[in-house]
Amino acid sequence: MKIKIFNREICACALPDTNSLCAKSSAEMEEKMMKWKRMAALGAAVMMVVGTLAGCGGSGDAGGEDGIVHLKWVTIGNGMPTNYDSWIAKVNEYIEPEIGVNLEMEVIPWGDWDKRRSIIVSINEPFDMIFGTGNNYIADINLGACYDITDMIDANMPGLKELMPDKYWDGVKVKDRIYGIPTYKDSSITNYAVWDKELVDEYNLDLASLTEIESLTEIFETLKADKNDYPVYVKNDGVYYIFDVYDQLGAGTQILGVRYDDADAKVCFTLEEPEIYSALETLHDWYQKGIINPDASTLSEARVYNMWRVAQGWESAGVTAWGPQMGKEVAVQKIGDTILSNETVRGSLNMVSVNTKYPEKCLQLLDKVNTDTKLRDMFFYGEEGVNFNYTEDGRVHKINNEWAMAGYTQGTFFTVTLEDTNETNQWDEVKALNEAAVSSVMLGFTFDSTEVSDKLANCREIWMRYRSEVMTGVRDPKDTIPEIKAELMKAGWQEVMDEAQKQVDEFMGK
Repeated sequence: MKIKIFNREICACALPDTNSLCAKSSAEMEEKMMKWKRMAALGAAVMMVVGTLAGCGGSGDAGGEDGIVHLKWVTIGNGMPTNYDSWIAKVNEYIEPEIGVNLEMEVIPWGDWDKRRSIIVSINEPFDMIFGTGNNYIADINLGACYDITDMIDANMPGLKELMPDKYWDGVKVKDRIYGIPTYKDSSITNYAVWDKELVDEYNLDLASLTEIESLTEIFETLKADKNDYPVYVKNDGVYYIFDVYDQLGAGTQILGVRYDDADAKVCFTLEEPEIYSALETLHDWYQKGIINPDASTLSEARVYNMWRVAQGWESAGVTAWGPQMGKEVAVQKIGDTILSNETVRGSLNMVSVNTKYPEKCLQLLDKVNTDTKLRDMFFYGEEGVNFNYTEDGRVHKINNEWAMAGYTQGTFFTVTLEDTNETNQWDEVKALNEAAVSSVMLGFTFDSTEVSDKLANCREIWMRYRSEVMTGVRDPKDTIPEIKAELMKAGWQEVMDEAQKQVDEFMGK
């Protein structure tokens, strides 16, 4: 017997025992998740068992005699908004006469996102559009889960095609095909250290001298002693920004990459690179000194207050977002260059399911979300009259901070109405950063891992087993990195590195 999943025929007799899979512990489930992504057959098995999923995964239907198309969009945030029913009713009232669409949203909480998203895609749950990042993007393409929208963009997304420069479309091309729509925003990456300004003033800190991770130890020791709190309070992804200077080549793992400004384009095992190794030594030192919270490696959610943290964005976000979110006035300091790469463009995008019945309608909806300011505001700020109101001069006044959706996931920033508290146009600031960004030497390159796909997947899993404890300082890099490398080499890491370097050299014309 054969079943179709993601338009591929799978032999039912080859399917695994779903009962044994379900019996695994949550820790084992997480550890094996990457393997499940490669096992499209699992999706077929689950569909056979539950018998409740419609068709082959697309949720869109004609909606009865009125001919209105019903679409489902899966995204991330703080969970479903408390006023979701009244909000979505207003959204549908607005978009139905415009593009003939009724929309349903699933907003997955941050802490559940990785597992829930993997399950949705792996077992082929019904959806039409789904948020993702660069790692999801390549994995979903390889699985055959994404619709190839290359030849549909001009006809169905004229507004976004005009608004977004071509280089951002280039940033999502894989073998010259496009499978995702970038959210055109701070699509280059600029990192900022975000400090509690009260502490900056109290200790008369020179933030410009505190941009290297090693330079922070002394002040963190002082803060720990004086405040009896953790100066670095992180969750299980730790101090992840240290890898941002390495272009991951579309390989989907922090441990492989080319430094963005390396003219020789050397493919690296990043954990052994001097700057990364030194940073990991510092994190371990912090952990031992109690500077990092001891439960960091097991936390899926960080706390609201931070003495110091690093965030991607722009300077005025300290006033408009980071400070208000923390309930404190903050001081910010730019760290390093602003970088444009495939990863930064792919840091936020939306993909259309290969199984949707209405790919054109998906693109038309996303085009409208990006270019229609009224609709864009509804997604970004929430429900008018409940979450925000418009002022007489056309600004947005937020009634509360309860809107649960993440604005950066939905569409461009450049059609969002400014808040009445904004003293400057922050979107102009973002555009200026984009224009000044240093392009990665690998911009436009995506690693084709076909020849080493199993080896790369196994190596990703090895790193994921270690990542939380390495990135939060629990493990000593002196002992752990050789241990990781030994496992990687047994799994075929050298072949992965060699294949990546071969393709990079061809891209660079060597």
